[in-house]
Amino acid sequence: MIDPDSRSLFPFKRGLVYLDHGSYGVTPKKVMQARAKHLRRIEKAPRKFFTCEYRPAWHATRALVARRFSVVEGNLALIENATEGINAVLRSFPFQSGDEILTTTLTYGAIRNAATYIARVNGAKVVQADLRFPDASPEQCLDAIRKAITPRTKLAILDHITSSTGLVLPVVEMTKICREHDVAVVVDAAHAPGQVAVDINSIQADWYVANLHKWYFVPRGCGFLWAAPSRQDMLAPPVLSWDIGEKFPDRFDWSGTRDPTPWLSIPEAFAFMDQFGEGKVRAHNHQLVLAGAALLARAWNVKVAIPESMIGSMVLVPLPEDLPYSPDEQGRLRLEADLATKFNIICSVPFFSKSHLYIRIAASIYNEVNDFEELGRAVNSIRKKNKLSDA
Repeated sequence: MIDPDSRSLFPFKRGLVYLDHGSYGVTPKKVMQARAKHLRRIEKAPRKFFTCEYRPAWHATRALVARRFSVVEGNLALIENATEGINAVLRSFPFQSGDEILTTTLTYGAIRNAATYIARVNGAKVVQADLRFPDASPEQCLDAIRKAITPRTKLAILDHITSSTGLVLPVVEMTKICREHDVAVVVDAAHAPGQVAVDINSIQADWYVANLHKWYFVPRGCGFLWAAPSRQDMLAPPVLSWDIGEKFPDRFDWSGTRDPTPWLSIPEAFAFMDQFGEGKVRAHNHQLVLAGAALLARAWNVKVAIPESMIGSMVLVPLPEDLPYSPDEQGRLRLEADLATKFNIICSVPFFSKSHLYIRIAASIYNEVNDFEELGRAVNSIRKKNKLSDA
């Protein structure tokens, strides 16, 4: 833990081992209280809030987020999540028949589905760059992008950090390759803010789409969409409403009546992060997840062969082969359920190969080495029981 009391700052039930911060984030108690305060304010006079107070509050929050990530406020819109932002880009892009959308083999499933749908209705095609795993390397990522680009490639969707494997990709260099071939780039940064240092301007992408509710302690769902000035005129929100006639980013302000309290709670979430220091939080989580991966590798006699440069606050660890779970969708879901119900451990098992299931461990400020020790013992307990049943 980042300090002895940091777990008490979160609303976990007693005895729960939570190693899955990356999936949905966890909102601190203090931020939950701030959100409740905002909600009470709205409910005291909803019409007054939405007609008189909503837009000034929304714009003030948007300006705060822009300052946080050192970008111009007029280039940033507040959105619900990264999927919404990438949908906005895909739906607004002027695809023509025969065009190609470049994704990778590690693109998030929901984004791959959206790209496939948009490609189909426009007569375009989705092409995948083959990012290897588990033998990942930055050089191989760059090589894969070079090989996958063709004269028909119009848009590339690149992850800053992949969801299924937790790999931190060399997004600056990948984007540079795309730009050299006149390919527009949208960066899926759902996992980036709060997990790695984010310098949007240095990436030189056309769009950068991120969540704040995963690693930045903001209530879900809450994120932002940054767009280069040259890419703003064409960009429209997925839901067209009263503000569609406005310029970017104002046309994203109002999609209809919704609960704005996640966005209004951003100042309190930023303050929560700042009480520790974002750099200190990232360093703590990085070192702890490295320690956790090394501990599990020893406990299960497996190897984690991922370059440290590609690890943030999450990492995949191969599970031992002598477990009673098949390396497929059914097997991974059974293991997740058994860890939760039998051992009170929450983990994601998002990746499998022909012979292995891989467990994704995440480290946040409320975690400690003992959490990974408990996971190691739980898996070894399942292994032991499996061997006895086979005897």
